[in-house]
Amino acid sequence: MDKQQLHNEFLSITSESHPGLTFEEYRDCCVFLLFYHYLCLKYDDALEDQYKLSAMVRLAVRGKLQMPAFLKFIEQASPFIHMAGSEYVLTSLSFYQKLLTVHQLEKQKSYARFFRKLIKKMEAWDSDELLRENYGDLFEELLSEFARMKKDTYVSKPLISLFRFLFESSGTSVNKVFIPELQYGILLNTMLTGGKETEIVGYEERDYFLEIVSILCYMKGYSRDHIHFFHKKEWMDQVDYMEHFDAISILKPEGVDPGSFISSVPEWHPVSKLMFTGTKGEFPLLLSALPLLSDQGMMAIVVPSALLYREGKEAQIRRYIVEEAGNLELVMLLPDHIFHSTGQNEVMLFFKNGRQRDDIMFFDCSDLEDFGEEQKEKLLEAWSQHKEVPGFCASIGRETIRENDYNLNLPRYITRSVKMTEIDLEEKLKRISEIDRELIEIDQKIAMYRRDLELNLSLTVK
Repeated sequence: MDKQQLHNEFLSITSESHPGLTFEEYRDCCVFLLFYHYLCLKYDDALEDQYKLSAMVRLAVRGKLQMPAFLKFIEQASPFIHMAGSEYVLTSLSFYQKLLTVHQLEKQKSYARFFRKLIKKMEAWDSDELLRENYGDLFEELLSEFARMKKDTYVSKPLISLFRFLFESSGTSVNKVFIPELQYGILLNTMLTGGKETEIVGYEERDYFLEIVSILCYMKGYSRDHIHFFHKKEWMDQVDYMEHFDAISILKPEGVDPGSFISSVPEWHPVSKLMFTGTKGEFPLLLSALPLLSDQGMMAIVVPSALLYREGKEAQIRRYIVEEAGNLELVMLLPDHIFHSTGQNEVMLFFKNGRQRDDIMFFDCSDLEDFGEEQKEKLLEAWSQHKEVPGFCASIGRETIRENDYNLNLPRYITRSVKMTEIDLEEKLKRISEIDRELIEIDQKIAMYRRDLELNLSLTVK
């Protein structure tokens, strides 16, 4: 099996039927068994055959892999895998603990059916060396597919590509990153340009996501000493971690809970006067993230475009961002097709500390089909040279933004060009003549059918 075949087989897991299991139960089955398989491959030389996947497959073939047998197998294998070198104890993972509480017979049978199906599939891959080299990347792609199955976790490939492009193009070295609300960790890899020594910090409200992303980082080769994940309710107490981030990623499109403060801003900080107790929304979240950046830190955040022009307190916040913070580098209107629902008007805001210019680049990317290499080269050229391309981008100085009362709505600064389509009048007139002839023929046929019907009717009456 070559690399492409292995890739296709691995991702085909997302199309496996799972009768009797919810999406979350099926997903957690996949994560747990794949992690077990990964550990078996990683510590193959130190692990006895009776604890490897092939032993579990033999149980399945003989029809003996029911729920009690599966739990017993993992219970026996777990300490040996841990002693072989794994930092994880399989029996302490939340999925295993959850299985211990499943007493309904039908649910146990549903789990057992899926166990048998998946382990047989994994055994058939039979490409141990290739798997060892690529397991982390394959697992990450699988998580991306799981994420795209649900609206609240959906992150499209073009959007991932855009986040990565912004961080890679900034020229800033990244040694410490932060991502609030981890979910599947999809946006983490867009920031990890500094190697395996990068310090990773994040929080999540749902425990199973904390576990999934921890497993992903472990598979990708990041030491647990460099990973600091917290439950959301514990995060605000972790003041020692709330500083000097080189990169932050936030995704808050329309329809997603905008969240609230993500850090405790000291009273002396200029941001504090713009934040109010109990305030929720994208701007409080954004404002509380800005003080976390290092001197050269950067942040990419996707928010609804209405934040660019809404009045009231949000206008005051935009004034602060432009006049005092001075770190807004780029405003980009995004195409709606890269989001779960069409019709969404979302913008990407990119902040970068330590910038020497006072202008802001505006991009209207709403008509782009994707963010392929050609499109990214065009973006980078315009961005690096602060070029103005009619209908696409413009570099706007602080004075102009001030004159517009800090309204950052793109139509204020970019006039979309109207595409003129040349009309071939001769061809159109020719087509009109053809339609006229077709209508005459249709009228003739209708008249013929009417005469036939009247004749038949008169014969019937007689």
